[in-house]
Amino acid sequence: MIVGLRHDVDNVYGLRSGLPKVISVEEKHGVRSTFFVRVDIIQSQRDSHILTEIADRGWEVGLHLINTVNDSRLLSPKGELELLKKLLGVPIYGATPCGKTIGFKGDVTWRIMDSLGLSYIEGYDAPDFSVNTFVMPTHLSFDIYYIREFGEEDGYQKFKTDLLRKLEKEKLATVLVHPEWFVRSVGGSSLIKILLTLLRKQMMNKVYDRFLEELKRKVEFKKYIDVYHLSVSNNL
Repeated sequence: MIVGLRHDVDNVYGLRSGLPKVISVEEKHGVRSTFFVRVDIIQSQRDSHILTEIADRGWEVGLHLINTVNDSRLLSPKGELELLKKLLGVPIYGATPCGKTIGFKGDVTWRIMDSLGLSYIEGYDAPDFSVNTFVMPTHLSFDIYYIREFGEEDGYQKFKTDLLRKLEKEKLATVLVHPEWFVRSVGGSSLIKILLTLLRKQMMNKVYDRFLEELKRKVEFKKYIDVYHLSVSNNL
């Protein structure tokens, strides 16, 4: 059974403060994952260096596409891809849509991602028309859905149950965690979130570590490009 690990880097805070903490947890377990990055948050050589360094150490960087509808007022989707390649100087194999900007727009977004000529794409469900690019299965959102909605312990147990059920049925699943929730609480709002962060409650550090520790004997954790290669070779 294979689990593809995904992290969406949506802001500078997540890149500079959260990403190193994710790397620390994954390195402890010998795991490598994929970080999908918005190109507009790479604001300095320091930011580029963070990403090129982790790519050199075996992690993958993918495109977290901002312009999911090819809006002419924004940098084009292909322009985003080429800029990310230029800033980092590393191969980019896949893309996912960024929900915090225009959002995922179904067939329109599928066609745009398919036109990028990458190895794989991931959105929500699957396109109802033929595409040339391999489509990853839709992720389980570990932090935003499970932990925020159900709390640290109940959320984890529900997440694990749903993940194992999916793996038993399909042998392949993908999991999303955002780096910013490794430095602040995913639960609550405004003052409650600040309090939970100070108390180190509903943060992803311990629960993500627990997840990797408990499941690493049952599943193979992979970055997305490795999931792609295994899926194609094994016809998953």
